[in-house]
Amino acid sequence: MYLKNRIFFLVAVMAALSMVVLSGCQKKAQEIPLEEEIMEEVPMPQVPSTVMIPEEIAGKWKAVVLELTDKDTNEVSEITVNIGETIPLADTGLSVFVEAFLPSFTMAGDVFTSSSADLNNPAARIKVTDSQGQELFYKWLFALYPATHPFEHPKYALILKDYVAAK
Repeated sequence: MYLKNRIFFLVAVMAALSMVVLSGCQKKAQEIPLEEEIMEEVPMPQVPSTVMIPEEIAGKWKAVVLELTDKDTNEVSEITVNIGETIPLADTGLSVFVEAFLPSFTMAGDVFTSSSADLNNPAARIKVTDSQGQELFYKWLFALYPATHPFEHPKYALILKDYVAAK
């Protein structure tokens, strides 16, 4: 009989503890309002829109070499494009215009320029259009950092592979 009473007592204690625990879990957490932080709006720096080719660089570069990859077939081809020219990108239905090449790309104030004639950060500003002339891409490609501002297209990848000096 003592054992039955002891078991009954333990079951009753466990049931009571379970009810206390479960009722505690069902209570909603008390919401404490936080003071709203006052966020000061910081103006974004203006992105340069002008390309300035320093005299020491002007005329030293003739063309850039772009690497075109077909993402479906992994076929890779190199296309040389003269600076200032537009050409078709093979049989893709796309065209590319090379606006500028800067051997040491930098943003100085409100312009894109080159900090030197050395190949420290080679970059080409290109524009890619489709067969209807719609602009798909108008940004800088960086030879050393191809993942920065990459050309995004479902079928093709395009990177700055090389540069051709003027003779």
